[in-house]
Amino acid sequence: MFKIIFLTICFLFTNLHALEKLKVGVLAFGTVNWELDVLKHNKLDIKNGFELEVVKLASKNATSIALQSGSVDIIVTDWVWVNTQRANGGDYTLYPYSKATGTLYLSKNNNAKTLLDLEGKNIGVAGGPVDKTWLILRAYSKLKYGKDFKDIINPTFAAPPILLKKVLDGSLDGALNFWHFNAKAKAKGARALIEMEEVFKSFGIVEDIPLIGWTFRRDLALMDPRLYDSFINASKSAKKILLKDDKEWDRIKPLMKVKDEATFNSLKEGYKNGVILKFDEKNIEDSKKIFKVLQEQGGKKLVKNSKELDPKTFWEINK
Repeated sequence: MFKIIFLTICFLFTNLHALEKLKVGVLAFGTVNWELDVLKHNKLDIKNGFELEVVKLASKNATSIALQSGSVDIIVTDWVWVNTQRANGGDYTLYPYSKATGTLYLSKNNNAKTLLDLEGKNIGVAGGPVDKTWLILRAYSKLKYGKDFKDIINPTFAAPPILLKKVLDGSLDGALNFWHFNAKAKAKGARALIEMEEVFKSFGIVEDIPLIGWTFRRDLALMDPRLYDSFINASKSAKKILLKDDKEWDRIKPLMKVKDEATFNSLKEGYKNGVILKFDEKNIEDSKKIFKVLQEQGGKKLVKNSKELDPKTFWEINK
């Protein structure tokens, strides 16, 4: 009898002090895994008062379905998706994860200096006709040259790995690809024609705009803001480790599945350049400018029923 009472007390005591669990849905082989691995390895979840469970999923679409169904608590997606969901009655919000964006990389033998030099060239585009970076670059081209970039080049829409291969073998003159594929291309001799900083400046934006972030249900987060803020703080701590600790990069190197040092270093540099630790009202105002650009370029195919950038699209962390 005493043993039963003792075990019951132990069980109740353990559960009383059990950490709340957060399930984060990620692409099985996505770059987000690097940061989450650092977070778990260094017990940053435990130190911040929660337990992280990483749920690996097969596609971007699967991550959004998992969030909407409640199978996971947090995913990484872009704020255009969050804003669109809000316009349709979904109470989602986002805190920026990275400012790393795709840009236009050229094949080794392409000597173009400006977008106009690519007239008639075959350029690959990842993400489809309503890809955010593609739309932003088209708007920039109109503003700077009076010509839509899609009318200057012959665009080819394809999956990122295919575009990378075709840029490297020269069958494409260049590609607008996601940042980590560009990092791999750079390691093999491809070069950026234009940096997104220049593009953003043309719209009156000085700082880089983070397009993606940790996304979760706002109504649930408001019920326990400390939990979600703790996750964001743990994420920032993991970023700080990766900014300064080369040994940690060596530890996660197997996760990156790189075949050579040049690619490893290029991916490491690309990740570090995308780190964002601060997000304030100025960033939100700049994001509104980019939303207008995307709205004008992508129309309802992209922004659906949303007419403006909802302030609640972004989660305000308690300092």
